[in-house]
Amino acid sequence: MKQITFSTTINAPAEKVWFCLWNRANYENWTSVFSEGSYALSDWNKGSKIYFLMPKGDGMFSIITEMIPNQQMSFHHKGEIKNFEEQEVKNEWTDSDESYFLNEENGVTTLKAIATIDEKWESFFDSTFPKALEKIKSDAENGTVKNITVQTLIDKPLEEVWNKYTQPEHIVNWNFASDDWHCPAATNDLKTGGQFSYTMSSKDGSMSFDLKGNYTKVVPYKIIAFCLEDGRKVWTEFVSFNGQTLVSGSFEPESTHSVFMQRDGWQSILNNFKKYCS
Repeated sequence: MKQITFSTTINAPAEKVWFCLWNRANYENWTSVFSEGSYALSDWNKGSKIYFLMPKGDGMFSIITEMIPNQQMSFHHKGEIKNFEEQEVKNEWTDSDESYFLNEENGVTTLKAIATIDEKWESFFDSTFPKALEKIKSDAENGTVKNITVQTLIDKPLEEVWNKYTQPEHIVNWNFASDDWHCPAATNDLKTGGQFSYTMSSKDGSMSFDLKGNYTKVVPYKIIAFCLEDGRKVWTEFVSFNGQTLVSGSFEPESTHSVFMQRDGWQSILNNFKKYCS
């Protein structure tokens, strides 16, 4: 095995570079240099599994060995995936490592990528890694955010997770971002062309609004897509892995709040959902 290192300097704060690395739409943009259509599924927490996949379900599974927001993301690659299932057979990537380090000074971020690889892949990465880093640099310095993604991995079977995510008697128990808010009412006609309405309210009664939308696509136990009243599109995917369920939601951002604030708010709701399922 050989260690390789690549770096670039980006005229953007570390928080924005981090977003462009790991937000799903941005991640798929820069990793397309290595393999078109590749994507990752994880809750992105330290100690969690992460699945690096191709559209047909092949790839590798790894462990997130370090995750310091806006500073470091490290993976230890464990094995191969075939047709969305972990394989016991070791391959050339088993027990290799991959890390990304961000260091910001005066609003400028140095991004460094370090990986251990089989030497036969050295020329491939010498050619592709600089192109991938250039895509990240371009996204962070010039790009606009099209979609924001939040994810969580739940240690429950798919059917149970789907039911708790979609049935009103469950929705009212988790659909809020913090303990000082709640969801006192929910209606949900879960079908393509159907509608939903969730009442979001502060517990002290000082604020309340109804979140409403129309479903544009519903595939049971797989996909929920809808359009909010302001026209923004939202979609959620459900994927089953080894008895666990990965819930991945993407949404078009609004223009009032920062993308980081919006991401954190939606992620908090999803984290609350995971807590409710446990």
